[in-house]
Amino acid sequence: MADSGLMARLGVAIAGIVIAAFLTATAAAPASHHIYRVTSRDGTVIEVECAGKGPELLIVHGGAGDRTRWTPMMPYLQDDFTVCAMDRRAHGQSGDSTAYSLAAEADDVVAVVASRRHPVAVLGHSFGAVVVYEAALRSPRIARLVLYEPPIIVGDHAAAIAAVRTAIDRGDRDLATEIFMRDIVQVSSAGLARMRAQPSWPGLVATIDTSVRQDLALSAYRWNAERAATLRRPVLLLRGGLTQSPELQNSIRALSQALPNDELVVLDGQEHNAMDGDREHFASVIKAFLLNSS
Repeated sequence: MADSGLMARLGVAIAGIVIAAFLTATAAAPASHHIYRVTSRDGTVIEVECAGKGPELLIVHGGAGDRTRWTPMMPYLQDDFTVCAMDRRAHGQSGDSTAYSLAAEADDVVAVVASRRHPVAVLGHSFGAVVVYEAALRSPRIARLVLYEPPIIVGDHAAAIAAVRTAIDRGDRDLATEIFMRDIVQVSSAGLARMRAQPSWPGLVATIDTSVRQDLALSAYRWNAERAATLRRPVLLLRGGLTQSPELQNSIRALSQALPNDELVVLDGQEHNAMDGDREHFASVIKAFLLNSS
């Protein structure tokens, strides 16, 4: 059996090499905007939009909506990164499969990362952050992680999911989205009003069905602290200072206690959707972490 100390030192060394490769990715390359597609492990086609120049940054959106929820952040990041945003399966322009699993979602991220020339930093939001976390445990080419309120530990949402399904069955997808955000994510009334005012709201409404299957996947998911301790790459954990959900708070706390190389930043004045608020400040937090050479 291999010496555990040796394996730990080897893991740190490999992580260091990947991080160095990420930071030294050519910043002299010309800025460009392009859209392309990647085929995931099970044949599902995933669409990706990229812009900018510099080290690679991939953004994975949350449970509902698509990459357009995050493309307004690109202008704040593309001078420093080649920033890409993917449509998760069944969202935006990406395909879907008959069988669904959290593992398949992680495979999608791994496939996109593998399509890039250099090691990639990956930012995940909400359910997308859980997907990114799982992908990082599968792919050594993910150099750094930014996890914005990943719900790795959830309770019983059966009553709320039943209400969401009833609203969908009645044809009121707008109400279904409101119920999900209010009762499961626990976005405040003010936060929900801000979400409704965003151009991305219709996209959230259009994909609310997928939030049901994703919530069921989270309910079956069993996060393991010992497994988390094997993830030695730098991780930035983000939490909104106004976030109300005990599940999201407990999830961040558990990750912070288990991960060996993490940093926690509280986004003052924000809830679960800082990308809809002060984008310049949000981008500065991301850049400060990703461009740090330590």
